[in-house]
Amino acid sequence: MIYLILSIITSVIVVSYFKLFDKYQVNTFQAIVVNYLTCTVMGNIMADKPGITTSFWNEGWFPYTLVLGFLFISVFYSISQTAQKIGVSVSMVAAKLSVAIPVVYALFFFNESLGILKLSGIILSLAAVYFISQSTQTSTQKGLWYLPLYVFVGSGCIDTLLNIINKNYIPPFDTNHILSFVFLTAFVFGGSLLVYQIIKGKQQLTFKSILWGVALGIPNYLCMYFLLKTLGAFTEASIVLPINNIGIVLTTTLVGLFIFKEHLSKTNWLGFAMAIVSIVILSFS
Repeated sequence: MIYLILSIITSVIVVSYFKLFDKYQVNTFQAIVVNYLTCTVMGNIMADKPGITTSFWNEGWFPYTLVLGFLFISVFYSISQTAQKIGVSVSMVAAKLSVAIPVVYALFFFNESLGILKLSGIILSLAAVYFISQSTQTSTQKGLWYLPLYVFVGSGCIDTLLNIINKNYIPPFDTNHILSFVFLTAFVFGGSLLVYQIIKGKQQLTFKSILWGVALGIPNYLCMYFLLKTLGAFTEASIVLPINNIGIVLTTTLVGLFIFKEHLSKTNWLGFAMAIVSIVILSFS
């Protein structure tokens, strides 16, 4: 249970950093790239053996790290674009409702149980995320439907692949050892694009972005680490992932309410109530 709580707390810290980026005018993309380098370093420091080995490309988990690295950087970028061009609420709904993908995968491919109680809890948790994520400020643009769609599919694939790695490769392999490769791949993809933009004169790397990127990388690494530890501690991801997702949304909303002074509508409060009920149902299921 402690890993689940720590996963939620560190995830909320990461979301809060993005709010601070806007306040202090930090280049978000540069900070994200530096964040992945920080995560790579942390993974190697915490691993029980050096991350780079002579035969890492022969390991069964290595192809997953390549896909995850690409998804990490591309989904992060798509979330920012969705928030800017369509609306923050749309980006949040797309990211959080994606929990349906790994849950369905776990039910069918890992043969996890599905009873009326669990099914009710999952459906209620999805509805709760939707209502909590609703904002009074909405903005829609036709022709950009692919952005939230990619956020939805990409976020769901990330959680699914992390669960596959946890089920098949942890142990015998160390969690930190595998995560370091995931973040290294994300850094290579993002860093290559950043270097290209710098060469073309489209961006100029700033010291402020580097500092904020390092600060972001520490909780970002830990939230992935604790999520994998949580998946390893519980037998069924179809219960863990909805509770983790609901916990992140609930805590993030409370932080926005009390720290960032955001407004909650009646719809948001309805989502809160539904979330609490869904957590209770999933816990007993």
